Amino acid sequence: MKYRFSSILCLLSIVFISSCQAQKAEKLFTENCASCHMDGGQSKAPSMIHLGRMTPKSTLAAMEIVKMQSLSKHINKEDKIAIAEYLTKRKYSTEKKSLNYCQNLETPLGKTLYTGWGGNLEGSGFIPESISKLPIEKIPNLKLKWAFGIEAGTLTRAKPNIIGDYIIFGNQFGEVYCLSMHTGCVKWMFEEEAEIKDELGVKEDSANGQNIFFSDFARNSYALHANDGALIWKTKVNINPANAVTGTVAYYDDLVYVPLSSMEVVTAAQNNYEYCTSSGEIVALNANSGKIVWRHRVVSEMPSERGVNRIGAKKFGPSVAPVWSSPTIDVKRGVLYYGTGENYSLPATKTSDALQPIDLKTEELKWNFQTTSNDIYIDGCSSPLANCPDLLGPDLDFGMAPILTTRKDGSEVLIVGQKSGMVHCLNPETGKPIWQKRIGRGSALGGIHWGMAKDGQLAFAANSDWLDYGGEANFDYSPGLFAIDLMTVEVVWKSSPDPKNCRGKDSCHSTNSAAPTAIKGAIFAGSLDGHARAHDSKTGKVLWDFDTNISFETINKVDAKGGAIDGPGPVIVNGMVFFNSGYGLFGQNSGNVLLAFSPE
Repeated sequence: MKYRFSSILCLLSIVFISSCQAQKAEKLFTENCASCHMDGGQSKAPSMIHLGRMTPKSTLAAMEIVKMQSLSKHINKEDKIAIAEYLTKRKYSTEKKSLNYCQNLETPLGKTLYTGWGGNLEGSGFIPESISKLPIEKIPNLKLKWAFGIEAGTLTRAKPNIIGDYIIFGNQFGEVYCLSMHTGCVKWMFEEEAEIKDELGVKEDSANGQNIFFSDFARNSYALHANDGALIWKTKVNINPANAVTGTVAYYDDLVYVPLSSMEVVTAAQNNYEYCTSSGEIVALNANSGKIVWRHRVVSEMPSERGVNRIGAKKFGPSVAPVWSSPTIDVKRGVLYYGTGENYSLPATKTSDALQPIDLKTEELKWNFQTTSNDIYIDGCSSPLANCPDLLGPDLDFGMAPILTTRKDGSEVLIVGQKSGMVHCLNPETGKPIWQKRIGRGSALGGIHWGMAKDGQLAFAANSDWLDYGGEANFDYSPGLFAIDLMTVEVVWKSSPDPKNCRGKDSCHSTNSAAPTAIKGAIFAGSLDGHARAHDSKTGKVLWDFDTNISFETINKVDAKGGAIDGPGPVIVNGMVFFNSGYGLFGQNSGNVLLAFSPE
């Protein structure tokens, strides 16, 4: 009893000290940093959102760079570390991770097999048989081969790119890993400033193997040598401090195309925030040097002062129309396609909630197809906030990368789903709709949130329909995975997760939201209930179902569990299937594991 009482006292002391340290760190930040980092972007300092997505190490480094030294020189290093931990909600450590390194680190990677958001320039989400090498009859025999844990991870979503026998992926802590696809051992690890949300672009370099390109949430773009993870260049791509990179970069013909979204959708919820001044953008970088070649603003008009909000803070507009997702490359027409989101402030523009192609070299806009007009939206307006528009929009972005594909009749079409629950089929030359199909009620979280896939005859769409706000009130909720005939526009089949999987569970939703991935004869899709599934692409029949809502023994000895599967689709290469599990945003179940499956 004595020892138990002593242990309790010790534990309470630790909790008290930790609480005091956190309070001191918050006070230090408020007194020394908040005037710039919480000023609505006027000082061009990173916002609280951006700071929260950085690592403790990079946050400390930022306080000690030349620009910040004079402002933080009176704060000792211990207190700077406390501030970094307060902002990032992670412990600071200078210790190198104990990683399960591969025995033969000199082995070259090999041929690029899968890269980018949809696996190819067209964003198809289809992996050909020569690369997937997974016959449909073997799918029911898929078993877990290994699991890799992301230490302290809660937003697990970035899927692997495959080069030879190795997989390369980033995570929410600014780490990029190169693992053996067969064993999960680490070939190399690269660490930088902030969360890496999506996938990589790859350039084949005859002299040095491959170069890989990616961006982080702090608006840095990088080029690394794929074989050893060595840094080639690093470029800051934003001008406005509110911009962020949430989509996958695209690489083609020595240019890297970086999509920019904006976090003013969140920061504008502060009543004293002078909103909004940013725009969605596409930034083209020279792949060899990292230098900016051109910058395209979705909202071409620069914002100007538009009066004041309800408490007297200045208002600006027009603004934003973010590019949340990856661009799609059309080599034949020399353009890239992308979708945009809502305006954050008045006046509304015709470029919000729209599809657009711009010239790959000159950034010239070719056409504009807007689907939802007057969509003015910021977060938090369920409560009366000073910056909320009088008429709040439905927040019906295009959150997915458009798909360029060829139908059975030989015609090329552009397929894209919208958070409204609509699937649009457009003429890529003109942007004119060929057909439009509603498959769901839609909402501010989808509808079609993350993406689709195609196999030539069918388009596959994951429709969420779990959120109440923003949808078509006269259409029934219709969550699930849909197969649509590209010619007849008929829904060939629909498959929905069993609601029993979520009974009695918090933060669980019986629906598909993550992008699916197609191979010959099958479509793989994860769902918000944490299940990874494969369906027969002709009938929708479930061929394989694995519940990831468990704890895993990982190859790198990190405690790991699964959760909601959301974001990018899985990757199927050389008979193996890779799923991420645990995307905890939007109140979904978090987790921190990458899972590798292969047939028995």
